[in-house]
Amino acid sequence: MSLPSELEWKFTQVFEDKSLNEEATEADIISAVEFDQTGNFLAIGDRGGRVVIIRRMPVGRPGVGPSRSPGGDYKLYTEFQSHEPEFDCLKSLEIEEKINQIRFCPKQNNALHLLTTNDKTIKLWKVQERKVKRLASLNLPQQAGASSPLNPRVALP
Repeated sequence: MSLPSELEWKFTQVFEDKSLNEEATEADIISAVEFDQTGNFLAIGDRGGRVVIIRRMPVGRPGVGPSRSPGGDYKLYTEFQSHEPEFDCLKSLEIEEKINQIRFCPKQNNALHLLTTNDKTIKLWKVQERKVKRLASLNLPQQAGASSPLNPRVALP
């Protein structure tokens, strides 16, 4: 099986694309990588304590052209700050925020559960999609008095 000719591989130790003029910082260097059990999610941890989760998009999904790579394309799913720098007062040590390991827990429901660890702390994270409800209007009873800062026509008690 031959790979498409437009596929170009590069070696990098940072997750984000840095231009030639921009130098990667110590915090940007990848320190942990882990696939979930299905291979559909990839978690990447760096020395800055950040976790980035990317998701494999299905190959041949309706309305989308062919994939650029044989295994499908990966898109950003979520990103969060897992660990912050700490100071251990008992040992007089500074604890780095660097992610040492990431592990996905077995899937129990629609949420992803993963463990992240630095030199001192293990954290359990639950990542799930939620529908966001947007407030369209305020249905407050009108009274004579002060008006709302959101809507000058709506009077608040």
